[in-house]
Amino acid sequence: MLCSNRAEGFSTHSSLSSPIPTSCFVDVILVPLPVWIALVALAALLLVPNHLITGAFAAETPRLQRPSVLYRIAAGVYYVLIICNILMHTLEIVRLSLIHFGIGLLPFAYVGLLLGAALHWSKGAAGKVPAWLPVNMVVWLGGMIMSIVKVVGLDDEPDLRKGSKYPMSDQVLDVAVIAGVYGVVAALELATGIWRRQSSRMHNK
Repeated sequence: MLCSNRAEGFSTHSSLSSPIPTSCFVDVILVPLPVWIALVALAALLLVPNHLITGAFAAETPRLQRPSVLYRIAAGVYYVLIICNILMHTLEIVRLSLIHFGIGLLPFAYVGLLLGAALHWSKGAAGKVPAWLPVNMVVWLGGMIMSIVKVVGLDDEPDLRKGSKYPMSDQVLDVAVIAGVYGVVAALELATGIWRRQSSRMHNK
């Protein structure tokens, strides 16, 4: 079962964490939602001819000026933080499994993290997906927002797991860290995107 041994089942209404839905609903619907939206957006962009995507979302020039040291550091931190969130999600999933709690669709978060890393590294597969940066921002900001919602909901629930291998307080801390990492990744995505856009404009002059 997706939500075995949880205090509440799958429902939009929770008597423990209202107005936040039950933790089962959050882990099955809300946490994976940004990834689903990003995948749908990506599929739509692949179907739209590139010449119809203009303005801010136009394809970047493949060959840009040599990246600065600061840009390289930012890009390095970006990938390290993605790895950190993969590990944090793994930690949460493993610790929930140790107390025989259902993990919902939490593993789906890996899809978003790997998709974002792949789009960033390949620059939207070298221009085939011109508007890849907004797709990534959906993953990062959506992941941050849903994690914050989850933290609020978990923090309102009574800690029925106190003394277990995974107390509620530990999960709240883990998810809060995940939310913070998503936020920093989003900021780095935006910063590196602005640099590439400016570099592309200078190259085209």
